[in-house]
Amino acid sequence: MESNVRLPERRLVGLKSQVAEIIGRRLSLCAVERLAEFHGRYLKGMKGGRRVVLRACNLSGLDLSGFNFSDAELSACDFSNTNLTSAKFVRANLFGAHFTSANLTNTNFERADLRGAKFDQAKLYYTHFKGADLRRGEVVGDEGKVLFDPSCSFKGAALTKSDMATCKMMGVDFDGAALADVKLTGSDLRDASFDGAKLSKVEMQGANLADADMTRTAIDEATENSANLMRSKRAQRPPAGERLADILLEHSKWVRSDRQEGERADFSQTDLTRYDLSGHFLPGANFNRAVLVSANLTEAFLAGADMREAILIGARLEG
Repeated sequence: MESNVRLPERRLVGLKSQVAEIIGRRLSLCAVERLAEFHGRYLKGMKGGRRVVLRACNLSGLDLSGFNFSDAELSACDFSNTNLTSAKFVRANLFGAHFTSANLTNTNFERADLRGAKFDQAKLYYTHFKGADLRRGEVVGDEGKVLFDPSCSFKGAALTKSDMATCKMMGVDFDGAALADVKLTGSDLRDASFDGAKLSKVEMQGANLADADMTRTAIDEATENSANLMRSKRAQRPPAGERLADILLEHSKWVRSDRQEGERADFSQTDLTRYDLSGHFLPGANFNRAVLVSANLTEAFLAGADMREAILIGARLEG
């Protein structure tokens, strides 16, 4: 079931209570430093401490490296292009927050509420997400209108050595992302999308990948061996043996007869990872949305071939 966060009217609450609450404001670095000081005292149980509550505030472009906002409420806040290196958001409420193009190197989001958060084009090196909630989440305005796309997304993000073990990630969007040495063990990745993503040495033992879209995903052997992909959506298996010979023969007839005889070779939406098509005669062949990761196409004749949206990472195209 999706949860909703309804944003109240823009207002500012003073610091006389146990909560420092600000809503709908653009914050300067000086203001955030002051809030971090109050919050630090709150975390330590010191006199004068205030728990920070920011809703729909703009903190984009600031240098907040090393700041500790664990247990803070920062729903629907904008951290786009912000430097959050080594920052801490442990158990924080970041529902609907935006981290687009942010530097999240060594940032700690363990057990945080990140439903509906956006990490598109972000740099996520050694980032900690263990136990975080990264499912869908709607942010609703005063008139009942959904303000943002409810999916949690990492479109085009670079994730290296990040820990995303045991995370709730149903429906998460990794389209076009690059994941290297990432830990996804035990995570719920049902209905997740990996369209155009590259997965290298990703640990997926015990991850639930039911209905995850991997039809156009570059997956290395280490990742494939660690994951249970039986219930995920995969590209078609490649033809082998006599079937491949028949396809090549029919395609040759199709070309030489000016498409009057034979049949065009159709490898569309087929997983041709590490497949050998070297030296073959395939002008005009259909490779639309095919996965050609590390495929051998050396000396192949491919004039007029359709390779729209194909994945050619590591493919050999000499000659």
